[in-house]
Amino acid sequence: MARRPFESRVQDLVYNIDVGFGLRLIQGGLAVLAILLLILVYTATQFRGLDNAEAMDLAQLGRNLMLTRRFTTLNVRPSSLALMRERSGQARIPLFTPEFAPVHPDLYHAPVYPTLLAGGFRLGRAAFRVGGDKGAGVFAPEQWVVVPINHLFVLLSGVVLLLLARRLFGFRIALLSVTAYFLSNTVWKDSLSGTGLPVATFFALLAGYLAFRAVESRGAHTGWKAGVLPLLLSAVACGLAILTRYAAAALAPGLALFVGLQFGRRSWRWAALYALVALLTVSPWIVRNLRVSGRPLGLATQTALYDSRISEGNQLERSVKTPELGLGAKLGALQVKWMSRFPGLADRQLRLLGNGFLSVFFLAALFYRFVRREVHVFRWCLMLSMALLLLLAPLFGESTERLLNLFWPVVIAFGLAFFFLLLERLQFQMRLLHIAVITIVILLTAAPLIFAILPPRAGVPYPPYYPPFIRHVSGMLQPGEVMCTDMPEAVAWYGQRAAIHIPPSLDEFYLLNDYHQRISGLYFTTITRDRPYTRMLKTHSGYKTWFPILEGRIPGDFPLVHGFQLNNLDQLFLTDYPRWVGRQ
Repeated sequence: MARRPFESRVQDLVYNIDVGFGLRLIQGGLAVLAILLLILVYTATQFRGLDNAEAMDLAQLGRNLMLTRRFTTLNVRPSSLALMRERSGQARIPLFTPEFAPVHPDLYHAPVYPTLLAGGFRLGRAAFRVGGDKGAGVFAPEQWVVVPINHLFVLLSGVVLLLLARRLFGFRIALLSVTAYFLSNTVWKDSLSGTGLPVATFFALLAGYLAFRAVESRGAHTGWKAGVLPLLLSAVACGLAILTRYAAAALAPGLALFVGLQFGRRSWRWAALYALVALLTVSPWIVRNLRVSGRPLGLATQTALYDSRISEGNQLERSVKTPELGLGAKLGALQVKWMSRFPGLADRQLRLLGNGFLSVFFLAALFYRFVRREVHVFRWCLMLSMALLLLLAPLFGESTERLLNLFWPVVIAFGLAFFFLLLERLQFQMRLLHIAVITIVILLTAAPLIFAILPPRAGVPYPPYYPPFIRHVSGMLQPGEVMCTDMPEAVAWYGQRAAIHIPPSLDEFYLLNDYHQRISGLYFTTITRDRPYTRMLKTHSGYKTWFPILEGRIPGDFPLVHGFQLNNLDQLFLTDYPRWVGRQ
């Protein structure tokens, strides 16, 4: 075959750049560059270090997994110590190997996100310096591993949202949905929090997309194998979402119901298979928890009792005494807690979901019936999952409340679809006016992000978190020694020392020190010092016992009598002997 003339090939190239594949490639490249620029600007203006205790706890789990290949923790909760002692029958539960590697199992968190962090720490060769570094910059592993991993899953979620919204409503709405998603302050705020919510969002979106694709494939073909592979992959993705955040289990009933209603003949058998595959995906972790603690989810379900009439705050977690509570007492406490919190949560979350303007259109779209039945059913099945999560959130606190943002990408897509229905009925004669209305809606959605980037900028997360202080105090202890503090997650992460939460009372501290674990340091921060003691002393007598120590009046039999103050008396560190003597 003769080669085409040079002039013809040049014309084809110019055509592709002007209107063909080349133009789409250039547009896609510019969009990617714009998103990367947005990530850099938002991160530079908003991130000064982790300010969430849960994020620090998950980060130290990832580091321990990288170092020991076991799901162990340096944040040793007294309740976990008591449970392990009860199961093993040992007088003292070892926290370290002879080489000072942590061995105490974590019983509170799901494994997927810490596993991703462990891989990131290993690939990035993260340096965890715990010595005398007095610099006030951002902790390097947070800047180069924790935040980038979360940003990566935000980008991946945007790709899945594009695919899902395109199948639901077409390419135009899909493209605008992704634009609104990337311009959402909630998305990037969750990403900077370091709690792994973007990871759970990605798996939830992927599960929804694959389930919808399976139903579409089933409807387009007559063979029984049609749509089976995406259906099974959807169930696996749903299981991975649960293994990222336990409360994501609310997603499974909605997607299984969608399969049961839309998967053709014998669809309810396929729905049962969907639930079974999701359960099998989660089952290895359940077996691990049963083997270690005797409970399917460890002590994670116990957090529902926090801030109830059984446990003031997280007192159950901080106590080495295991209370004997009957089922009736627990159910009664849960009922009172749920009734007191649900009305405010429902009002706040339904109106401000995603902190975006499009949630208004989404709520209005609930009263509109879409032409395609699978789209209509998909929306109501996801609403079922959203309602289940909304019912769970009052029991498990702010962390589960924020998990409602899992549904924010789908809310954007359905909200924009309904907005375009209204826009088409207005029948604008001028194309420019049509574009202007769409631009205004996107800008209103992006307004929280725009104002977040503008001054004043975010500051360091002190009080109470300041890595140089934590590293300095932690450096007073040897690797095999244990500290008691009111922010054990931060000490475990920044100081790389085993830390136990300060017990509710001084008597329980003696019990912890004498019978469970010898304490070599006691570290109070503004978390304790800023408490409203006048009111708390009336409601909880245990805090009264700590007050003299905070004022410097240390009891004669107290094992930690040497100490110093930090940052103009904001913080107090006590230990068994003057460890700072002879240090540079």
